[in-house]
Amino acid sequence: MIKNENRVPKKQWDKWTENARGIFNKAYDFLYYNQPLITHPKTKKIPSNQWKTIAWNAAWIAADACDDIIPTEIVMVG
Repeated sequence: MIKNENRVPKKQWDKWTENARGIFNKAYDFLYYNQPLITHPKTKKIPSNQWKTIAWNAAWIAADACDDIIPTEIVMVG
């Protein structure tokens, strides 16, 4: 059983397969701790709280893709 290490909301965590949960945890940790490998070399360091959101969103998309439930379009409200 994959542990919900990053406190993904239970409703979403329960929707993902074990494989997708593992992908989320691995992707989030990798992305969060390796900002220089992900961003353009000339990009200034993104503040930690902002980078955390970017890593979280990318890991979520990776988990959804793992379960083949990634939407073709996401509409932002607000």
